[in-house]
Amino acid sequence: MIKTTFTEEDFVKYNDPKSVMMQLFGVTCSVCGIDEIDYVDEKAPKTLGQIAKEILDEDPEIDDDELNDMIEPQIDAWQELDDYNASIGMPTFLCHNCYTQLINGEISISMNGDIVD
Repeated sequence: MIKTTFTEEDFVKYNDPKSVMMQLFGVTCSVCGIDEIDYVDEKAPKTLGQIAKEILDEDPEIDDDELNDMIEPQIDAWQELDDYNASIGMPTFLCHNCYTQLINGEISISMNGDIVD
C-alpha cells in the first residue's frame, strides 16, 4: 500500500525532551530535511527523550549502561517504523511547513522520497 493522502489524524505533535533523537541520530524532517521537527507519525513509539526522562525520573541514580540497555528496544522500534514508512511513502517526521502542505494537499510524496508539487 502506498500512502497518497494525509490527514491531521496521521500525525501527532512531536515531543522529544532535550532533543535526544536529533542529537543521537540527526533526525530531520522526512520531507525537506530541516531539523525542526513538529509532527511525527501517529503510530510512532515514545521518543528516546520521553523514555529517558521517565527512567531518570524513576531512578535518578541509574548508570549510563543501564539506561542505554533500557532505551535500546525503543531505537529498534523507531527504525522499524521508519523503514516501514519509507516503503509506503509515509513521512515519519515533519516540520510545520511540510505538515501543513501535506495536509492541505499542496505537496505529495513520491516513492523515492521526492517532494512532488
